[in-house]
Amino acid sequence: MRTLTLQLPGGPLVADYYVATRPAAGPPVLLIHGWGGSGGYWRGTVERLRDRFDVIVPDLPGVGRSLPVRQPFDMPAQVAALEALLLQLQVPQVQLIGHSMGGGLAIMLAARRPDLAQRLILTAISLFQNDAERTFFRTITEISGVMMHLRADWMADLGFLRQQFATRFFYRVPDDPELLRAGFHDYLTMDRATAVASARSAADPAINAAAHALRLPTLLIVARQDQVMPPANVPFTVASIPGCELRWIEECGHFPMLEHPDEYAGLVREFLGAPATVLA
Repeated sequence: MRTLTLQLPGGPLVADYYVATRPAAGPPVLLIHGWGGSGGYWRGTVERLRDRFDVIVPDLPGVGRSLPVRQPFDMPAQVAALEALLLQLQVPQVQLIGHSMGGGLAIMLAARRPDLAQRLILTAISLFQNDAERTFFRTITEISGVMMHLRADWMADLGFLRQQFATRFFYRVPDDPELLRAGFHDYLTMDRATAVASARSAADPAINAAAHALRLPTLLIVARQDQVMPPANVPFTVASIPGCELRWIEECGHFPMLEHPDEYAGLVREFLGAPATVLA
């Protein structure tokens, strides 16, 4: 694994590049994390893919190791940052895997650069069906932006707060204090202006338009008990993406790669055309 720091005009982008331990079964896999998180939560997925694929794992500007930033990064700016990263790595084609807001970024990148994206896997994402849903989401975004003024990084050391924070994202909260602390710390230290700008742009109808424009093999993996991305919008999302395949994971919340890592990685490997594997 090597770590690359790309100095963008608005701030840094830090990414890890893992080289496959066997001859690669396809182009590199780019794992794009969601809002409030960092590339760290993809670690188990990396270990389940890197026997057959090079894997690229960035921390998007404004979170994790990609701090501080000099200007807020909305979703179009994040897409441009990912494109710059792939150019720097001289990667002509990738297989995109996006989680939550990272799925929206993957949709936008694939639509913008169809020459770059070979396959697309969307995880725990559903599209807005109408303007009423977008208006409601924007209201929640503004309230959340105000609440972010109350954050402090020392809160990550308070077990009861970590647990309360995690209950929204998991069907069964993992018994892993360090995992929960790392996730909570990512949220607590995320650049607030970037958090607000990226959340606001998540309601842009351009994302739906980009989804309609996709012309590449696409898989949507969703969890039945996801409290963040409503399962009720899944049929609309599948219908919005030409030829989209759908797989459900049961008894699972917003992070299937953490709650059901082997099942999730198995679905990913099957879609990417690699034999299944299970870590001991």
